[in-house]
Amino acid sequence: MEDDIKISLRELDYLLAIFKKSRGSGYARNKHVVEELGVSKSTASLMIKKLRRIGLVCGSRKLKLTSVGEDILIEKFWKHGVIENALHRLGVPLDESCRLSWRIEPLLSRELVEHIWKTLNEPSRCPCGINLPDRRSSKSLREYNICRA
Repeated sequence: MEDDIKISLRELDYLLAIFKKSRGSGYARNKHVVEELGVSKSTASLMIKKLRRIGLVCGSRKLKLTSVGEDILIEKFWKHGVIENALHRLGVPLDESCRLSWRIEPLLSRELVEHIWKTLNEPSRCPCGINLPDRRSSKSLREYNICRA
């Protein structure tokens, strides 16, 4: 997977916004991203330009995630769900475990998260009930939902 590409939390926010806003039509517009993230048009344009330059987003008026961008989100969704399961099993309230796992995920290697996943008996859903991506599957990113309490 694309675990070598490190993205910031802000870049992740943009990828998630593009993913969410492109669910119906297959693409997102800059104005959708601006509305979703509550940023200025110029701020959104600069970040989208950066994401396009590093190969995570394509399109100008109709923004889409590239296959690399999709692979990154699939990995992030899976890691998020595993970490959320671990936190919730430790007694952290559901909304807090969901919020925290988005912040913790970038700090943990895939190997460590895989170890946690195996220790938890390989959960296939997050505590919110959303299916975790099966990294061995060829399912499209569109078949998954965002877990975000």
